[in-house]
Amino acid sequence: MTSTTSKTETTAGTKAKLKPINLIISDQDLLRAEALTRLRQRMTEEGVDLDLDSQTIEAETMDVSTFASATGTLPFMSPQRLVIVQNIDKLKAADACVLAIIKYCEDPNPTTVLALTAQRLPKTTKLYKAAAKAGLVIERKAPTKKDLPQHVSLMFAQAGIKASMLDSNTLINLVGDDLASLNSAIEQLAAFKDVAGRRKAGDDSLVSISQIEITNLIGDTSEVKAWELTDALANKEGSKTLDILARLSRSEGESVHFLVVFLLATKLRELLTARVLIDRGEGSSSLLIEHLQNHSTKGKGRSLQPWLADRLLRQARQFKTAELRDGLRELAEVEYTMKTSPPQLGRLALVRLLIKLCK
Repeated sequence: MTSTTSKTETTAGTKAKLKPINLIISDQDLLRAEALTRLRQRMTEEGVDLDLDSQTIEAETMDVSTFASATGTLPFMSPQRLVIVQNIDKLKAADACVLAIIKYCEDPNPTTVLALTAQRLPKTTKLYKAAAKAGLVIERKAPTKKDLPQHVSLMFAQAGIKASMLDSNTLINLVGDDLASLNSAIEQLAAFKDVAGRRKAGDDSLVSISQIEITNLIGDTSEVKAWELTDALANKEGSKTLDILARLSRSEGESVHFLVVFLLATKLRELLTARVLIDRGEGSSSLLIEHLQNHSTKGKGRSLQPWLADRLLRQARQFKTAELRDGLRELAEVEYTMKTSPPQLGRLALVRLLIKLCK
């Protein structure tokens, strides 16, 4: 996928030695995730077993001892170990963890590859300068408004779909310019066109799609969607969660609450799966993807891209296991109330549960 990179990044196609420090900066979740995916692939090619020798830490919940332990631990079965610290730009400049990272950059552990991610990090900061001096800075900039349709066409092609510039503009008008949202929409279209099934059968040709199919399948996301509510809840954004519920109720009526309950049940189960794996010390994206694919009541689990699995793991760390189990149990009670009581009581029960989960 095409994007702008900093001058400090290795030219594409070269096989430079892995740097001990990799600072990944982008205001787009998808572009940060893609850079991490490429780093993981490089390490796998170098013989690193990422299921055993990788660790992801959220900067906001990290302390100095956690960082020191993660970067100082020797690989178990690999030549090197990957440590990812997410969202370092949320740390304050004088934070002890920032100072610890800066000091670590002066003398990094040769058996550790440290990846630091940020939405934004000014080049004037000591942290940026230390990371740039010790390793590699990867800055992924979103395509401009002018270049976005061409970029979306490439995204379509990578997903196995042949799309014209008009098709790309149709999707942009429906979804907006957020690359993660566009990627999610394209994945839905690829699933509808059964791209995976065609490729499995040996047909690697691009599948055509019409503007009518795009419009009917994706719809106009300028209006709020129910899945946005579950995502806001998973991020513990209480005000946003309740605002989306109110907007859904006004536009769709009381019947949308049953859809919200269904989507919320799915989201809570995924979060619980991720939280249990974290509690076991198995909180890697690859294990979560495998677990969701293999452990389903219908035998067909959900397939996630690594960046989506990373986001789910990040969200799960904000919850306790008991909190998610209780949430699923109480959600069943909410559904019962909605089926057996007046609509206003069912909605009130749902609101109370959403508030409780967002605390």
